Amino acid sequence: MKLCLKPTIIPFKLDGQVVLRFNGQYAKIPDLHGAVWEFIKALDGRTAFEELITQVADRYPAVDQDEIRSVAQDLIKYRLVESPDAFETTSLSDHDRIRFSRNIDFFGSMAAVGENKFTPQEKLRAARVCVLGCGGLGTHILFDLVALGVHHLTILDFDTIEMSNLNRQILYKETDVGMPKVATARRRLLEFNSHLDITAHETRLQSAQDVAGIVRGHDIVICVADKPANYMADWLNEACVEQGVPFISGGLDVRRSVFYSVVPGSSGCGACWLTSARNKSSLVNSVSTMAKQHDITYEHPGPALVTLVAVTAGMMVSETVKIITGCQPPQLTNKLKEFTFDDLNVSVAEVWQQNPDCTVCGHLANAQRMRQAETV
Repeated sequence: MKLCLKPTIIPFKLDGQVVLRFNGQYAKIPDLHGAVWEFIKALDGRTAFEELITQVADRYPAVDQDEIRSVAQDLIKYRLVESPDAFETTSLSDHDRIRFSRNIDFFGSMAAVGENKFTPQEKLRAARVCVLGCGGLGTHILFDLVALGVHHLTILDFDTIEMSNLNRQILYKETDVGMPKVATARRRLLEFNSHLDITAHETRLQSAQDVAGIVRGHDIVICVADKPANYMADWLNEACVEQGVPFISGGLDVRRSVFYSVVPGSSGCGACWLTSARNKSSLVNSVSTMAKQHDITYEHPGPALVTLVAVTAGMMVSETVKIITGCQPPQLTNKLKEFTFDDLNVSVAEVWQQNPDCTVCGHLANAQRMRQAETV
């Protein structure tokens, strides 16, 4: 096997040891004779590491081959080296390999030896992503998705651009005031990357059936549409669970923002969360019931600061990357996380579990338990 040190690793030669710095961490390797340093510097991807072990051991009689081999095995174990042979096959064009090279090395930092670091980028390019809402969060999220290399987008909004939007909605400019958001967003995104495939819907969602018709066939949905405030979350949850499409949702609440994700069949859904919250608190039960019955919400547009928008968008897009690529497990399922402006903390605000009696996703929970029982 031919190996090289990952480009995200920085080696240092200190007295009696080699230090490898990566991801804010340090790996310290004893090296009294200098053999480890020579071995690591020789990891260039052109020579099999067993051959390198022999070559280095021959030059350092005081060092046993097994000592160097143990170092090599640790480098593999802790994913500090990569095999160039694993990167020979990719569907990415030369344009994409250059444009997204920083992404590719980022994914490579997590890859095990033998895993193709191009694969996550290929998954991003192939994914069909639906974004509901082209406002503050929506414009940040869309720009991030396109910068990441997402190629197939469906976007939806019914609103027009106002001057007060420009404190946070980054795809628009002063001359766009009065123009439809969704068409303008599409045009701006294509200016940023002309290779995109974008379907735009200028429409107002009025039911779960409307949502289902839009999200059908997508790999993931990101919902930052906030109208109608007391129904959108329910419609989204019902439609995505019915279609088996993972979704991420979030929004701003004055000086805090909140965000969560649902993977149908693997996690609890929005209805599981609401049932859990109502069971835990009679106040939540009363307020949420009253808000829905009488359609109570803000009488004036809510405050929105771009810093909260940017952080929240980053969190939601990061979760999107995890779900699409599988590079790491999702981190927002079965929990509501919040970012607060007052102390700049990101914390878990609420937790819930998949409810087998849930009227929306209970059938999926029961089916999953049956599959697990069959494999035992």
